[in-house]
Amino acid sequence: MGSQKVSCLCLLDLSAAFDTIDHNILLTRLPSWFGIQGSALDWFKSYLSSRSIRVKCNNNFSSCHSCICGVPQGSVLGPLLFILYTTPLSTLISPLSLNHHLYADDTRLFFSFYPSVFDSTITQLQHSLQQISSWMPANLLTLNSSKTEFLLTGLPQQLNKINTCSLITTHSARSLGFYRAAWNADAVLR
Repeated sequence: MGSQKVSCLCLLDLSAAFDTIDHNILLTRLPSWFGIQGSALDWFKSYLSSRSIRVKCNNNFSSCHSCICGVPQGSVLGPLLFILYTTPLSTLISPLSLNHHLYADDTRLFFSFYPSVFDSTITQLQHSLQQISSWMPANLLTLNSSKTEFLLTGLPQQLNKINTCSLITTHSARSLGFYRAAWNADAVLR
């Protein structure tokens, strides 16, 4: 803000992220990306194999079904395995001139720009989101653009210089305890 720039935060929403982690892709990435081999890799294989799920509704249980994908939610390893699974996404984002943070299924893109280059900045963001969106299906993940949010922050006089009429204000969004007007990513992706 001190340099008269506006900052953008894009909060990506992944649909059922923990449920869709492909065990084969994850077990291939562990040795190739992180050097996990031998008994440590065997331990991960054992942890992910022979898992089953069932649903309880009004004290009635469904039959058991094998889990061929997903990581246990609420476990200590769940977020860690998700981070390991999505590490290639960080490699994809890095050259796109965007700062980013990934933690479990929360992916945040952020950058600052001068209001005079808003249109070209949105074009760059659209290109970046399209690349990210293309990466997702190959990794059995889904970017939910209707829940992905785009926030602009800055001094009022800088924000007033931006033509946001092409964006649709949907509601306020919360990030790190702050609320701000948000635009739906569908508008940014057009």
